[in-house]
Amino acid sequence: MIKQYIKKAVFCFLFIFIINFILFAQSDTNTPQKFALVIGNGAYTNLSRLSNPVNDANDMAAILREMGFTVDRVLNANLNQMDNAIIRLKNRLSVSSDSYGFFFYAGHGVQSGGENYLIPVDANIPGENFLRSRALSVQAMLDELNDAGNILNVVVLDACRDNPFGWARSGSRGLAMVSRQPADSIIVYATSAGEQASDGIGRNGLFTSQLLQNLRTPGLEVHEVFRRTGADVSEASNRRQIPAVYNQFFGIAYLGSRPVTRPPVVFESGAASIATGKLLINTITAGTISITGADINEITELPAWGSLPIERINSGTYQVVMRYNDGRTEERRVEIGRLQEVVLDFSYRPVPLPEPRQPRPPREPKPPKEPKPVTEKQPVNSADTRLNSIGMTLGSSFSAPWLIVTLHGSIAPSNYTFFDLGLDIGTRSGDLQTDHFSLCPFIRYSLFLPFNAGGGWYVGIGTGFLYAKYNYPDVGEISDTFLMADISSGFVFKNGINVSYTFRTDFEYVYNKVTFGYLYRFQGK
Repeated sequence: MIKQYIKKAVFCFLFIFIINFILFAQSDTNTPQKFALVIGNGAYTNLSRLSNPVNDANDMAAILREMGFTVDRVLNANLNQMDNAIIRLKNRLSVSSDSYGFFFYAGHGVQSGGENYLIPVDANIPGENFLRSRALSVQAMLDELNDAGNILNVVVLDACRDNPFGWARSGSRGLAMVSRQPADSIIVYATSAGEQASDGIGRNGLFTSQLLQNLRTPGLEVHEVFRRTGADVSEASNRRQIPAVYNQFFGIAYLGSRPVTRPPVVFESGAASIATGKLLINTITAGTISITGADINEITELPAWGSLPIERINSGTYQVVMRYNDGRTEERRVEIGRLQEVVLDFSYRPVPLPEPRQPRPPREPKPPKEPKPVTEKQPVNSADTRLNSIGMTLGSSFSAPWLIVTLHGSIAPSNYTFFDLGLDIGTRSGDLQTDHFSLCPFIRYSLFLPFNAGGGWYVGIGTGFLYAKYNYPDVGEISDTFLMADISSGFVFKNGINVSYTFRTDFEYVYNKVTFGYLYRFQGK
């Protein structure tokens, strides 16, 4: 008898142990494994140093560890260290298809030909063609993470600072748009594509400081984290910096703790009646939900991307009202029958509104100018005079080169228009270690505003063909050619002194030129 009792006791103990083990395993399986790689590059040897990326990386690594991530932090890394860290992250994510990946980078980043590159701290990149071999390709990194096959990858790039290289063309600001985004990924730029982000004046960059605050908020779904961060950065910068979020993840995920939603007990009041149904309420944006009707009159809070399941609710008509934090309200009327399952989805998403423009004060009318008398001493101002010119100007480019000699010649087919023929010779580079030489023959059609054959403001459009040759100390000569189109504006006074500005483009990048010089003007036939 005692032996049978002992056997039963042992059997019960083993049964309870196995059940608890299974439940523990299931609960552990429901919690995704989370791995993060955080890189902060600030101590550049050949470029301008950045004060905040290391702080950004340290603070981001700390908050991610608090959220349950296994974090690999890499500071002031060279290209080999960055490559190896990405491979480690990929290998960790490949272990489980349910794992979450998080990649964060703060430092210099540039675009070239629609591709984005992250710059190692010791990078020596004398020309644009060296980016592929001496910088980290963002697209290559995204492809590696995609090969891991995990459920979610979040990539955050606080790298949209202005292009730091002397050879950079003036149009290559910020980062380019994502060209091939992997599935199940969320990619976030600190600012819009092609724009410049603030490095910040405090401990952290502007974008990272706002992201850290929202990551610390418990119970936020991943989409809500970046929605709030974007709104906060926009408000803090007075809409001068707008983060960009590229989303290919359509599920629901919580990087940190999940929200705890417990419906009031009164929502189960239908348990006393057999005429009950089910009601499920889903929302995208956080707010306060109120349900009235039959024997229910209750209010409760719902987080972003939250759900409120009511398993038993008496048949009848109910009024459901969702009130959001920005004052917006959505109201639904729902009829629930016996054994009926009803789903209510509230899909309101707040969008930051642009600031209202202040009306400009009316301009006071300018007094009419008295016409200058035409005398025999000023024959060049005669309406019957067609003026040609020849001369030279000196100028510089906002990109490279910084010293340009321009030889000018003009042919005036009518009193107030002229064809400008010229040759730009670039003789100095923006980088003192790089020799530069370029030629750009051009032709431009211009007209005077106001009409004045002797001088005044003028505008024109033209085209040219640019040939440029670079001589780098470590790689030798590199040459390239571009077909250009331009818009020019300038001022001629004293019938010879010329100041002009030219905006040129090869339809991929832009160049800016300012010149000053003297044109000898003579009467044509």
